[in-house]
Amino acid sequence: MNEKFAVQILPYEKPIVDMVLIQLVYMEENLASTNKNEMLYIAHRMEEYTFHILDKEPKRGAGEKRLSAGELQFATDFYKSVESHFHQVAVRHMPRSCQNDENIRKVVPNLDSHVFVRAKENVAEFLISADHETINVAAGSVHMFKYRYVEPLVLEEFVELI
Repeated sequence: MNEKFAVQILPYEKPIVDMVLIQLVYMEENLASTNKNEMLYIAHRMEEYTFHILDKEPKRGAGEKRLSAGELQFATDFYKSVESHFHQVAVRHMPRSCQNDENIRKVVPNLDSHVFVRAKENVAEFLISADHETINVAAGSVHMFKYRYVEPLVLEEFVELI
């Protein structure tokens, strides 16, 4: 559930990824019978935040990596492929000042979007704003916070996204 509702990619967990890979085989079989021009097919083939993920991953410490080696290779290959396609279709038609600036085309997650969380345990003095406001969160309680502030608790498994 956390991976589904997280604004950013969460750390790699091999057992969960293995389970998802099995599900992907099933999804690929279903997509094989879908019209290639339907939005469903296109949406299942797209990834939004590849540039952002590849930009952040090298800056993370050894214990903070969020991609496996295979995922990193896939993301890199996928990004290169998408950039090549975008260049051929659109970028080459843009003003020269925009053509070499990947940051203009970079899509980043909105860390200020709100998410719902359920506390798995008590959290005292939880920071809920840039103004250093804090609250005490009781185990089992449900709250809505900006993802920016709750991400550390998600990573430490004090709360779960719902």
